[in-house]
Order: sequence, then structure tokens, then C-alpha cells
Amino acid sequence: MNGLDIAQGIERTRTDKDKFIRWWRSENDFVDYDLIDRFLDNAREEDEFEGFELIDTETMWETLTSKVPDRVRREKHKDGELIVWERPGKEDQTCPFSAESIMTIFDVETRGNVIEP
Repeated sequence: MNGLDIAQGIERTRTDKDKFIRWWRSENDFVDYDLIDRFLDNAREEDEFEGFELIDTETMWETLTSKVPDRVRREKHKDGELIVWERPGKEDQTCPFSAESIMTIFDVETRGNVIEP
């Protein structure tokens, strides 16, 4: 399937809770994650994929914590939930618990190279 096929599949199956996409190529050499809206902005007909899965924020948080379990945590504050991100050699960073924050941390921590069985 190509990028436009996936875009059509997303439009058919997306729910309000879905914020992320997990996708993989036919070579099955890696998987990647992205915000759905960002993926849709960049989807092209010439991009080839084997499959995809839509993911909600809680599931993506679990994916992030499985990759870097000792460096991210959620904290409840009066203004809402926050992510505390402990970065080796850098000052800890606090950001809102949001899809965008989770994706930013995930991209930095995995350096865009996600290999899964």
C-alpha cells in the first residue's frame, strides 16, 4: 500500500482518541511512529508501506516508557499532568502531558531509529 492508501484508511478508521500512527515497511526492517496529522501532511503516493496501526495517547505513552523507562515520568499538578524528562548530561525538562510532547521526546530518545520484532 502507498501513502495515499494509508491516508484513506486513516480517514475511514480514525477515532477521536487516535493521535498517533505506527507504520512499517514491507521489508519489516523497522517501524516508525508519528503524529497522525503530521503523517497525513507528508503522505505521498510513492511511499510504500506494509501496514499501519492507529494509537491513542495512553498506548503511545506506554511505548515511550518501554523505550526509556528511567527517564520519563508523569506527575499530576494543579494545572494538569506533566511529563518530567530526565536527560543525561542536561537539565531535566518538564512539559505538558500531550501527544506533541510525547512524540518530541520519543523522536529525541530513539533518534528516529525504532527497530521492533
